[in-house]
Amino acid sequence: MSTDLTDAVLFRLTSEAFLTYLGHADSFEFTMQAGCASALSGTPVADLNYVVAGPGGGDGQRFADVCEPLVARALPFLAVVFPEAATHTEGPAARLGLEHVVDFPFMVRDDAPIEPAGSEIVTVRRAVGPDGAEANVRVLSSAFSMPEEASRATFPPALLEAPNVDVFLAWLDGRVVGTVTMIRQGEATGVWSMGTDPAHQRSGIGRRLLSTAIAEARLQGAKRFYLGATPAGFPLYESLGFTTRTVTKVWASGETHQA
Repeated sequence: MSTDLTDAVLFRLTSEAFLTYLGHADSFEFTMQAGCASALSGTPVADLNYVVAGPGGGDGQRFADVCEPLVARALPFLAVVFPEAATHTEGPAARLGLEHVVDFPFMVRDDAPIEPAGSEIVTVRRAVGPDGAEANVRVLSSAFSMPEEASRATFPPALLEAPNVDVFLAWLDGRVVGTVTMIRQGEATGVWSMGTDPAHQRSGIGRRLLSTAIAEARLQGAKRFYLGATPAGFPLYESLGFTTRTVTKVWASGETHQA
């Protein structure tokens, strides 16, 4: 039987996914305690350093204990706060100078058939080797306005060799124009860093990329999918069968392009 993707389960899956996804960064750090986790690439980019607060976090002191050293180090980061922890984190977040930048829906898709859709002139392939890693870095950096050196330090070729990670690339006219990372966690699969080159957005590339990646993941046994939806990505995810399960608050220390 598949586990229901409750807030508590999504908090755990998200924390574990960040451990996998950022764990190959040159200066990776990870902490996890009841109700609060951090996963840090160590690069000076908020979108590559995360704190996650969820059920079981108590009165917000654990959240403060995790965030305070990062603020003291002037390390930019994003804090994703699940609803049960929201009231306990607002005070520490304000005291530490964090800015509430967006309400971030976590969406889920239960097991259902899907066929590749979107632009038929796009080819989707798994990223492999140094060339695949470099293509992933280029698209992510372009899509999220991140320095390539920071992305390269965070997502090296070793990421593609992780046993539960699949990075899919969208090819158009011989160029990589889209990327998405799928992290398999038992019967659940997380969808991360869905990005399209800005020059090719809203042309069916993202739909082709994600629908193909989901179809491939289902062949490997995935029963449920989850993702955090940016405002720009929400309509696409909804049209592919994702529904909102919960809404988190995202606080930022430093500039972010997730909103």
